[in-house]
Amino acid sequence: MTGAADRLRAFAERSVPEPPGATYRFMIEQEGEFRLGPDKPWVPFTAEQWSSVHKVQFCWHARMKMAPLVTVVVEDAFEAGQGRLTAKVWGVLPVAHGSGPSFDRGEAQRYLAELPWNPMAILRNRELRFGEGEGGATCVWFGEPQTYVDLRLDAGGDVVSAYSTTREREEGEAVPWEGFFADYVDFDGVRMPRRAEVSWVLPDGRFTYFRATVKGCRWLDVT
Repeated sequence: MTGAADRLRAFAERSVPEPPGATYRFMIEQEGEFRLGPDKPWVPFTAEQWSSVHKVQFCWHARMKMAPLVTVVVEDAFEAGQGRLTAKVWGVLPVAHGSGPSFDRGEAQRYLAELPWNPMAILRNRELRFGEGEGGATCVWFGEPQTYVDLRLDAGGDVVSAYSTTREREEGEAVPWEGFFADYVDFDGVRMPRRAEVSWVLPDGRFTYFRATVKGCRWLDVT
């Protein structure tokens, strides 16, 4: 492993000093807010997300309060090599979906970017590849080098950001994409960032569209 990868591994070992034995998934509970565009209102959500420790797989299940009597249930996932997005009013009426090769890449990149919320995967997921990123960051990729993120650590050894230039906001339009992590705390023996936000870096400025706070976590011993 490279020096940058060694630093990321040290971060993971410090994050889970007493790792469990046979564990396959890690679950986090969130609350936060999301918006569809720079001029759109923030929408509150609550969510649970499981992430595989051994494979590039995750599923984010959220409930968004769009209006006093309107709740949209969203699932955003990467499973069996494919991305999946569904959004349904009251969990029944479809209002959005995502698919296609560029969408698949973007969902895999979400898994990579959120490794600070699943640190055991840094140690146990053999599908991950590591190398030197820009400016001393650790580059993590899956499948092909274009499906990557650069994870940047601070002087204390904590991951504070994730960045990629190859994630597509729309089909055929790759836009710099960046997430920031802050407020590291211990959740029942797993140290992770409590807060995060994610942005597209657009030509006319940064568009932050996702903010979340972790409320809790647990291990899932399932395949």
